[in-house]
Amino acid sequence: MYSTAYYNWTEFNGQFLLTNDLGKYCFLNEDEFYDFVEGRLSPGSDTFDVLQERGFLYHDRDKYISDFQYDMAGMKRCLLSATRLVILVLTDSCNQRCVYCQAGKAHASNMSLETCRKAINLAVQSPVSHMTVEFQGGEPTMNPEALRFTVPYARKVFAEHGKSVVFALASNMTNPNPELLRWLVEQDVHISTSLDGNRTLHDYNRPLAANISSYDAWHKGISIYREICRECGKNPAISAIQTTTRKSLYYPEEIIDEYISSGMHQLYVRPLTPLGCARENWNVIGYKPEEYVKFYCRLIDCMMEKCRHGVYVSEVTASIYLKRILNGESVGHTEFRSPCGAATGQIAVNYDRNIYTCDEGRMLANMGDDIFRLGSVNDSYRDLMMSPAVHAVCTASCAETLPMCCDCAYLPYCSVCPVVNYGLEGDLIQRDENSYRCVIARGILTHLFAIIQRNDPYEMKILRQWANN
Repeated sequence: MYSTAYYNWTEFNGQFLLTNDLGKYCFLNEDEFYDFVEGRLSPGSDTFDVLQERGFLYHDRDKYISDFQYDMAGMKRCLLSATRLVILVLTDSCNQRCVYCQAGKAHASNMSLETCRKAINLAVQSPVSHMTVEFQGGEPTMNPEALRFTVPYARKVFAEHGKSVVFALASNMTNPNPELLRWLVEQDVHISTSLDGNRTLHDYNRPLAANISSYDAWHKGISIYREICRECGKNPAISAIQTTTRKSLYYPEEIIDEYISSGMHQLYVRPLTPLGCARENWNVIGYKPEEYVKFYCRLIDCMMEKCRHGVYVSEVTASIYLKRILNGESVGHTEFRSPCGAATGQIAVNYDRNIYTCDEGRMLANMGDDIFRLGSVNDSYRDLMMSPAVHAVCTASCAETLPMCCDCAYLPYCSVCPVVNYGLEGDLIQRDENSYRCVIARGILTHLFAIIQRNDPYEMKILRQWANN
């Protein structure tokens, strides 16, 4: 007689999908499932061996713990770390008027050099050996003095503490300053930009304040950046994010083709976060979560077809999920963890010196609610982590303890965002299985598992490539 380890299950396209906390999964037919549940599987049978190998059943409890301790550690490695990402919001000034963003719509304010200095002095207190400092806005290149001060200062401070630091910059690339771009390249600052699709989509979603095409301005900025990289003998360190509005839903193939023609073979496709300006304009730019899932699944299928015909392209969200499903890996993205990485994985330092659990927490503060404020740059890292807000978001984002989440077959791979829950429902804990984020996550994972269930050799080869991307 064997014992069963903890697992969740769901009926899935004529079979049963089982998952466990180790990140393992298994598909069983009806007879196999009920034989497993009722203890009738025979040792040595194919089904028994697969379930034992994947940690769903065992004979010896101590051996089970010994065999799978590293699998569990791999899935929850993020719990052994601390804040690794510090976001510095250098300005709320922006030359674009994106339909889903509040930046640039109010009186412009810049982060002072003193605030930059204090933010770095605080960041180095995090008990990690490696830190990422990310510059955001608004458009952060509109505060170049803060950029030029912070990068060398941070390198000096982190080196003095025997730590390393890398830098990232979130820029719309439509206001290129060749001198500043060259400096960024020379300083090895990674650039994250936004490309929402073809000319029609990008100009609609991200119009410039001046009456010119943001699509044309983006391509001009990218061309200048790549030419500078060539002159400096460096590979372009740039990636792009696609934000999906209602207008985007009709053009998944065109979005992929635009990325490929722009020399980018990895997309990071993001749904709108229904907060701030996006929430105010939701009747115009928003959609039902089921509509986004339909769009995303079409996009994934199109990407797989591209790969099948020799044009490699991948998508970040799918890759993150597949790293967990196929590789059993913990992931660095703070919003894909349980508990989430708000504060414990990242903090956001606003231009006004206030510090928030994450960028979404800062966004809510801009809407007039600073419930996710941890303190300011005048506080110590320890004091920030002792904030009641940190305890609240950690507790409310531990999916293993949450209603509905704890029983979901997708539990090992999924996550929740208490900040978005609060912004939408006034409650840190979501209580509706049909909530916006839940429907989207469940829809994406269902589509990925449907591909895995088919077990087509070429499709699985593509998924493994994405998981190792």
